[in-house]
Amino acid sequence: MSRIRIPIYFDYASTLCYIAWRIVGELEDELGFEALWKGVPIAMRDFRFKPGRVLGERERQKVLLVAAETGIRVAPPPSWIDSIPALQGSEIARDAGVFRAYHDGVFRAAFEQGADIADRGVLDAIAERAGIDRSKFRAALDSGAMAARIAEHKREADEFSALGFPTFILGDFPMIGIQPIESMRLLLARFLRQRAEEPQA
Repeated sequence: MSRIRIPIYFDYASTLCYIAWRIVGELEDELGFEALWKGVPIAMRDFRFKPGRVLGERERQKVLLVAAETGIRVAPPPSWIDSIPALQGSEIARDAGVFRAYHDGVFRAAFEQGADIADRGVLDAIAERAGIDRSKFRAALDSGAMAARIAEHKREADEFSALGFPTFILGDFPMIGIQPIESMRLLLARFLRQRAEEPQA
């Protein structure tokens, strides 16, 4: 029996998405679902969050509060990250069959190693460790071929009114934000149980 897929709209620039990645990583196998990560740059949704803008104190405190509530220690970066190359790279990795390794590598680099994921050399190295030929990855990224797919993710997110990061799509309904793992476990388990009980067409 195939796993139920749960689309998650996210951005590598978002500290809250990093927290979600950590929590989903713990729950995915436990609850038996498949996270379908779909990248949408925050800057495409809200022009206030343009890359390089210094993170405001209010924004920082909001992130730190959520981090404290979830028990996941992470410090937000000092300024907004240009995540578009990394997100386009994730689609190259998806087509190469190594999305998970690349995806994990980008989040670790950005929030655990303090690397600049806007740097093409950093992304090349992450892709290579994931199993993609460095020169092929760079060529695919430089071609801009995945820009249309990222734009499609944004269109989908707009249809769902997925205005926050992350946003989990539970059936036809968006669940915006991230909660402590115990709450997420209950919410996702209830959704998966309901889906399993639905009559099959």
